[in-house]
Parts: sequence; structure tokens; C-alpha cells
Amino acid sequence: MYEILEIKQGDEFQAAWPIVFDEGDGTKRVCMPALTQKLGILFAPTSAKPVEAQSKNQKLTTELIEQLGDTASFHQNFHENFNDWLPFCWQGFSQTTRYTYVFEDMSDLGVLWDNLRQKTRTEIRQAQKLGIQVRDDLDLDQFLDVIRKTFARQNRSPLGSDELVRRIDTACSQNAGRKILAGVDLQGRVHAAVYIAWVGDQAYTLMGGGDPELRDSNAYRLVSWETMVFARSIASHLDLVGSMLPQVEPVFRGFGAKQVPYFSITKVPPAPTSLSAYLRSSIEFRWTRMRRKLRGAVKKR
Repeated sequence: MYEILEIKQGDEFQAAWPIVFDEGDGTKRVCMPALTQKLGILFAPTSAKPVEAQSKNQKLTTELIEQLGDTASFHQNFHENFNDWLPFCWQGFSQTTRYTYVFEDMSDLGVLWDNLRQKTRTEIRQAQKLGIQVRDDLDLDQFLDVIRKTFARQNRSPLGSDELVRRIDTACSQNAGRKILAGVDLQGRVHAAVYIAWVGDQAYTLMGGGDPELRDSNAYRLVSWETMVFARSIASHLDLVGSMLPQVEPVFRGFGAKQVPYFSITKVPPAPTSLSAYLRSSIEFRWTRMRRKLRGAVKKR
């Protein structure tokens, strides 16, 4: 389930905040949806001085937190453009820093190549010498097979179900753009694949992986490089959606993108210690939700 909390002045939006949550047991748990790296609060553009804009945005953030009300738990990663989490701190939330890797200037292909780690350039050349060809005609079922193999090697479940990936693929095809680039050998075996999606001048390597039995070909490095080359034709900004896993992060770092921090904000209220405390917490939650709905209905009049 989701909702969009908003603040308007007249007919003009001042701020909006998409919230994804589940209410399976009658309590609200805010969470990050699968295959979504970042969400967060959006503020309307302003020409005010930075100090005034910061003050206004802090006030708007506080109002949105009040709209959110009490939750059984809260976890959301915020876009890197959101750089002031103080209103959350003042309300008892916690924050940790996460990282992704971003290309902010894709204009010069030579610079992109030079900024690759030497080891990465060597691995790309090795894949080319082995005859790995990068193709864009892989169908979604073949791509999903590669992803399943990747996560199976790590003894982990894929980040999203096949059904979810199909829904995302349909939405990207209809509303934005997407492409699957795959490294294929002369026998037709798929060594690695990357799924890139884009809207406007922003592109994201949403998913990627390789066949564990064919890892020595270094096809993933080659496919990722060709994805960067392709991204230059459709976007000025590419987010590699980099991993925080210690065994995976060096791969993203090796492509020479800028390490960009973003906030992961959480809050887990203490569990009730008695039946009466549980009932009181449940009543408070429902009352807060009802007030929020009533406030929203009044604003729409």
C-alpha cells in the first residue's frame, strides 16, 4: 500500500512525500518497496536565500512527519538531494549513511574510460578477447534466469519476484525507457546482463548479474561498460545503484563513478510491556490515523 503526504498553499504544492507501508496486523509499517533504492521528500523549487529555504523546508518536513503519525516501524532511504534530517532527529528517528555510485557528467567518453580502475579496464579487455559480444535482444525471461543464478550463488533471494520485475518492466516500457544489455559468447551462452531504466535525463542500472559458472570471462565488466556508453545517448546522469555489500561494492567503485551518500532513516518504537500498554498504543495509532484522514478530507474541500 502507499499514500502521498502533501502540503499545499492554495493550489500550489509546497512539499510531497510518498510513503509505502503495510498494515497486515492493523499497525502501520513504513518500508522500502523492492527494487527501489531511494524515496524521500520533494520540495517545490524556490528562489529564496539558502538559509530561508532551509528554515522553510525544516518546517515543511516537521508538518509531514506530523501527518505521518505513529507507526509500528519506519524505514525509508532518502534521495541524496535531501540533506537535512534534523526534523527527523528531533522527533526521535535514527539515521545511517548509505552510498551509491553516480556519474554526474557523461559527456566525455575518453574521461569515462580513463577514470576506470586499471583492473576494471584489464577485465573489460579480457572479455573482449574471449569473444564476448554485447547484445540488446535478450528477452525478460532470459534476464530473470541470469538474476536467479546470481542470487543463488550468494545464497540469497532475488530483490524482487518475477511478477514484480515484469510489472516494473511493463511500466518502464510504457512510461519511460528500458534496455537489457547482455554479454553472450560464440556458443550463445549468456554470461552477464544489466537492466538499465531511465526517465528524463536520469538513468539507473536497476538490476544486473552474471552466470556463476561463467564468471571468469569478466563479461559483467564489459556489459557494464557498454551500459555506460549507451547511457550517454539517453541521459546526462547515471546512478549505478551501488551495493553496500563488501564483496560487491568494489565492483561498482571500479567503474570510476562518484561515491554519493544518502540517508537511511529509521524508527522502531519500543514494544508495549503489558496488555494495557498494547491496547493504549493500538488506540493511539488508530486515533492518529483517523485525525490524519479527517485533516486530509478538510483540506480537499
